[in-house]
Amino acid sequence: MIHALVLADIEGAVGFWNFTEDVEVNKDLYTKETQVCIDALLANGVTKITVCDTHAEGGMILPKVATKDVELISSLRDMSFDDNKYDFAIMTGFHGMYGSPGIFPHTMRPDYFKHLYIKDTRVGEVELCCRWLGFYGIPVILVTGDREAVYEANLFNPYRMTCCVKSLHQSGVFEPQILYQKLEVSIKSAMLLNWKECISYDNDEVGIEFQNHRILDFLVSVGYSAKDERLFFKNCDDLMKNVYPMLYKIHDLNNKLRADYSFMKEVRRLASTLSKEEVKNSDIIALLNKDLSDLDELSRNEILRALTDMQPS
Repeated sequence: MIHALVLADIEGAVGFWNFTEDVEVNKDLYTKETQVCIDALLANGVTKITVCDTHAEGGMILPKVATKDVELISSLRDMSFDDNKYDFAIMTGFHGMYGSPGIFPHTMRPDYFKHLYIKDTRVGEVELCCRWLGFYGIPVILVTGDREAVYEANLFNPYRMTCCVKSLHQSGVFEPQILYQKLEVSIKSAMLLNWKECISYDNDEVGIEFQNHRILDFLVSVGYSAKDERLFFKNCDDLMKNVYPMLYKIHDLNNKLRADYSFMKEVRRLASTLSKEEVKNSDIIALLNKDLSDLDELSRNEILRALTDMQPS
């Protein structure tokens, strides 16, 4: 019995070029490529397949791919290695890291994350997932996607099979069926490899550089470890285990920043109609002199109420 894991993403999928396309069209493209991979694996002796939708919050691969031999995990956060033993994995539809000349280059959440580093080498989601799976002894025998994704797949392991299905600089549009055939041939060839040689060992620290330095400062303040302007985890598995709790904290920070922005915008609007002396001599001057982070909701409401009451009639 051979049990294969398929990690699927959409940005590097055949035919996917536009996020503004109808979502159902994109789901169909995503599902079609996933089904091609499933069929090729089954045709080459795989007896059980687990597919994980790794894109964003998941739920983009249509349930019709699931059968008695194929399990669909709808989100990366639902992945578990406790009950399953995978013989190998393939990663399909992947993209390049943030800053690479790819089609949809980003690293994890592009609104938060800028770069990942392993030994001062920038890496993206491809290497992150390869090492994460490697922690559990799962070899990634094939990575498919855009040109940048397949480059990253061989950055630390040149033995691994890759399959490029599109490039930012390609000179024409290829028929999807030709590219699906290339995927099928690549899967067949990858299964002939020495799978153990495709394991990426997860022995190194991984550092995160954020788009906004305030995110790093905030995470350090709540107990995360940082050095050289980066947040560090002991390895990729450690990062993957902690990524969702970390994202929840960042969401909380962003909500607070939005609330701060809205509050200050309203304070400035109300204060713009008053003289400096009026504000200086008001009962809320002590509150106004406090640091914004020290103002709770009651204090903020008191400030806004007082400034509203002071408005010229």
